[in-house]
Amino acid sequence: MELKLNLATRYFYDTRTLNTVLAAVIAALIIIAFFNVKGFATDAGHEKHLEGELTKLQARFATSAKGVSEKEYQDLLKKISTANGILKKRGLNWLLLLDRLEAVVPEGVALSSIEPKFKEGTLTLSGTAKEFRNLRAFVENLEGEPRITDVFLQSQSEIKESANQRGVGFTVTCKVDFS
Repeated sequence: MELKLNLATRYFYDTRTLNTVLAAVIAALIIIAFFNVKGFATDAGHEKHLEGELTKLQARFATSAKGVSEKEYQDLLKKISTANGILKKRGLNWLLLLDRLEAVVPEGVALSSIEPKFKEGTLTLSGTAKEFRNLRAFVENLEGEPRITDVFLQSQSEIKESANQRGVGFTVTCKVDFS
């Protein structure tokens, strides 16, 4: 009779399986813990960066919330008025002015010079007309324009180009609202 003794019990097989499963779970937990620690470290660095930015913004807000001193305010007003003066000098709307003039210049009148004077608010117009009645119509049209006042015919002279070509040379000044 042959007796077989199995010294390895069921307990031995179950422990080996249990140890393998436990090792796999522990390895998974270590990997999860590693990624959690890495995430916390990244979040902590990001938090420090945001705190630094918040400190900078609060410092900027604190300086801007103090307001502007009277001297700084007056300096700013001077700079603004200087800039506005430059813009006003350069800002003549020539298209609008020429459009207004085109509306009042009748047939037979040609303008040769347009000289605005901003300080006085005047405009000097020089040119020629075929006949005096064309010049008169021009002056009357200028007087009828609502933004043009104090129209004054400064000079007029007869111009002869040839035996059959005549005209009237003139200079007119008026006050104009340049805005």
